[in-house]
Amino acid sequence: MASSGRKLAPEQLRLLVLVAILVIVGGIAVSRMIGKGGFAEDGGRRAGAEYVPRDLPRLAEVSTWEDGDVEAITSRNPFTFGAAPTPTRNLTPPPTRPPLPTRPPRPTPTPKLYLGDDGNVKGPPPPFVRKYLGYFGPSYLKVAAFRRQGAEPETIVVDVGTEGDVLEDVFIIREIGHESVLIGFVGYDSSEDTRVPLAED
Repeated sequence: MASSGRKLAPEQLRLLVLVAILVIVGGIAVSRMIGKGGFAEDGGRRAGAEYVPRDLPRLAEVSTWEDGDVEAITSRNPFTFGAAPTPTRNLTPPPTRPPLPTRPPRPTPTPKLYLGDDGNVKGPPPPFVRKYLGYFGPSYLKVAAFRRQGAEPETIVVDVGTEGDVLEDVFIIREIGHESVLIGFVGYDSSEDTRVPLAED
């Protein structure tokens, strides 16, 4: 008996191949879902079945981390902020200024005591206000010259005397030299004598 089938067109043959491929791929996918327990006999998801994506780690594996708290990691809200940190006080003490140097207390000057010829304490002698102008005469008879202000503002008085002479009954010419003269005071010990330098003007 001769076959009476006709030849398929190329478009129809291509369509049949695509349909066959889709059927095969769909069958494989359904068989994998049934093998994993994802669907029951009625075609729906079985009650209590756990669905875990392949690319994500299981929660049991995450909970074994040593430094991580799964509950804290899964429940943390990245948009919530905790209490503001308390600013720490600067505990570094400020630099201390060195103490100002203190001047040592000045000792109270002890008033000078003047001795008289009898060894008793006396008040200070009167000041010697004359200026020593030098001396003239031979070395064995020196005559000292002194200048002082006169009674009138424009008058000048010159006094002269040798060693041992007393001026105004107060000042004793004890020693005459080239650059100075030694003056003592009547009624005072020789330790109170004062030396008057040669005047420069």
